[in-house]
Amino acid sequence: MPKRRPPPFCNSSSAEGVIDPDLPSLLELERFTTASLHQWVTAATRMEALHRALYFGLETLRQKDGPRLIDAVRSCTHNDYPIDHWSRIVDYRFSLEPLSVAGSLRGDGGRFNIGSALGPSAFTAFPALYCAEDYPTAFLERFGVPPGPGSSGLTGEELALRKPTSFTHISVRGQLENVLDVSDPATLRPIVDIIKEFQIPKSVVQTARKLGLRQSPWLIRSVVTLQRQLLHSNWRMLPAQFDLPSNSQIFGRLVSAAGVHGIVYPSTRDSSHRCVALFPQNWLGSTSFIEVTDALPAGAKAIRIDGLSVCGSSY
Repeated sequence: MPKRRPPPFCNSSSAEGVIDPDLPSLLELERFTTASLHQWVTAATRMEALHRALYFGLETLRQKDGPRLIDAVRSCTHNDYPIDHWSRIVDYRFSLEPLSVAGSLRGDGGRFNIGSALGPSAFTAFPALYCAEDYPTAFLERFGVPPGPGSSGLTGEELALRKPTSFTHISVRGQLENVLDVSDPATLRPIVDIIKEFQIPKSVVQTARKLGLRQSPWLIRSVVTLQRQLLHSNWRMLPAQFDLPSNSQIFGRLVSAAGVHGIVYPSTRDSSHRCVALFPQNWLGSTSFIEVTDALPAGAKAIRIDGLSVCGSSY
């Protein structure tokens, strides 16, 4: 009679639903102590103090040289800038008001404008209307990924966790009396010639030393540096972490105060294509306008902004 084989060995601790005691039940990602937590909180507090000292220290200088800066901006604008078959993307719920600037005032604002939630007691919010040269660029700027299927097989909408029906694409056209093109070095040169005279405030130097920084924060001294700041991919860092305007928002405030009708800039996602931040609040009495070129659904409003409608209900 053949021998009976013993049943296969089965470790009860590795059976389904039972955790093997020899395997770690927790993966330690980082070890810290109460002392290190206190050190981080102290460093974060000092870093916030540094950024605030830098902003408000330089704000005094910006205010002092405000008239010179405004004259510099006005001296470098381009006239009669056409917008033809450009694109704008809005959330689906705002489809009946495709040219409303209300969205730009929510939260911290946009790249070149300050929103109502950004230090409301210290900063005055102002709107902007953002458009891109074509649909792919508008999608890239809005969602950070290109439309259509990518190398992973997922569409841009899926990667952005957006349904195709949850936003609306609008085609627009228009004409602007004067704009500032920040991709043109000659445009920024007169502005840089003024701000490069600024010096680091003593309060900033003292705060930097407390943080152990050997070198004081950099100031903008060249056109290239200013362009990099205006087109920085992480421009939201200062508003999000320290409730302070980013450099591009400060620049947008200056340009808007100068009465310029918009800022033309290369897409931060695809520099070969252009975007524009419009300041319709400056269009009163001008020939500047922008309008929707698509067929409109019933009840649509805020479909055209011009020198007569900027103070109307559509704005």
